Amino acid sequence: MGRRKVTHQLIIDNATRRVTFRKRKAGLLKKINELTILCGLPACAIIYSEYKDGPELWPNVNEVRSLLDRFSELPVEKQIKYMMDQKDLMEKMIQDAEKKLEKEKMHTRAMNLGIMASTNDLTTESDCSEELVKAAEVVEKKLKLIQERIKAVEAGAPIIMRD
Repeated sequence: MGRRKVTHQLIIDNATRRVTFRKRKAGLLKKINELTILCGLPACAIIYSEYKDGPELWPNVNEVRSLLDRFSELPVEKQIKYMMDQKDLMEKMIQDAEKKLEKEKMHTRAMNLGIMASTNDLTTESDCSEELVKAAEVVEKKLKLIQERIKAVEAGAPIIMRD
């Protein structure tokens, strides 16, 4: 039997909210512990809540302090390289989706052009010059990649495959 779907909104009842917090905090700390064991990585957690004065630290104060010191010794560029707030995350997801959409559009154009060519539909009255120009651009890009690979092989460089 599956669990019921939970709507993510503030729990009004204080007692229920406290119990939910305690259970979810325990689950989060268990996941962090598993991550440290399975991957051999150092990790820590700092949790502020209205139920305790001051932060809760996992695994202990000394390890948290040493990890934070290690983190603060990194150059600022490395510290912020993978930091994202919700806005940054959404922007990245949108960019990735737009790239995927453009790739799918190019694939669809190529498929349509192939279908038109196989049915001799290129000579009909329909204007497909825009599609032909786009197809030519795709072909030029592919040729350029092939020429780069040939030059790399001739120079003795390892072959790097990419889209």
